[in-house]
Amino acid sequence: MCVRMSKKLVIATATADLPINMAELAAALGGDFRLEVVPLPFGNMSSEHQSQMWQQIRDAAGLFIRTGVVPRELIDLCSELEVIALHGVGVDQVDVAAATERGIYVTNVPGGNAVSVVELSFGLMLGLLRKIANADALMRLGRWEEARTVGRELAGKRLGLLGFGNIARKVAVVAQAFGMEVVYWSRSRVQTDLASYVGKEELFSSADVVSIHVPLTEQTRGMVNRTLLSLLKPDAILINTARGAIVNEEHLIEALRKGSFAGAGLDVFATEPLAADSPLLELQNVLLTPHMAGSTEECLLRLARTAGEDIGRVLRGESPRHAVNRPALTR
Repeated sequence: MCVRMSKKLVIATATADLPINMAELAAALGGDFRLEVVPLPFGNMSSEHQSQMWQQIRDAAGLFIRTGVVPRELIDLCSELEVIALHGVGVDQVDVAAATERGIYVTNVPGGNAVSVVELSFGLMLGLLRKIANADALMRLGRWEEARTVGRELAGKRLGLLGFGNIARKVAVVAQAFGMEVVYWSRSRVQTDLASYVGKEELFSSADVVSIHVPLTEQTRGMVNRTLLSLLKPDAILINTARGAIVNEEHLIEALRKGSFAGAGLDVFATEPLAADSPLLELQNVLLTPHMAGSTEECLLRLARTAGEDIGRVLRGESPRHAVNRPALTR
């Protein structure tokens, strides 16, 4: 009698608000796998809810993570797990050290969301400087003349990039096309014609626009604090499409309330979803979007394809192309 081995289970964490391209993921896996979706949420869960979610995930051989976090306790529960693929470049949703100890690959998609993030970064810049959201709101109230506010141009402004990785460099290219001067700060100084290196303090004190593009690590958590925010010029704006926790949100709200600088365009927040009673929602000098920088049809396709290919490779006994760790054990 022939006994058929059960298919390996691949689970994608996603919700209706934060979807993935399931068709592309299935095609990219390129193997005979079971594919399921578990709506693992961001934020705190009750013990009962967490247990329900984790029980649905525990038998997975591969995880594709868009929503939720994967701590050590969940990794230890997943006895069949071989690979965790991130839906983007950031890996802060996963305890990489725990995965490495367990012999589990962690992969990401370098550059997969770069175009989408760059475009939203400039959307926030233009939205703030040209007061687009305010003009739209006033137009809908029939206040035509009041809506015709005087904005400012990007051309001739200094753009300061906090971080100078793949996304920041693409931002620099677009900024040059707008006629902006570009400076950057990074822990690693590089040779480039795209931007000039400056110290972190000079970047904040001299830039007309500061755009954040560092990863969230223990070193960058809360990096943008009261001290750096106090250096911003009165007419400067701050853009964050990286991770909310890079900015000390309490210090940011304090500075925005005082009008210490002109405003902020924020796609990411310290706690997500943004609480309904967040003071940010009451401020008129902020432009808010719900962590949607990577939410384009094209981006979702790229991320699903690249992550799916790497998951498939690992589950077939091959090495992934975009590993961020070197597992302590091999399966």
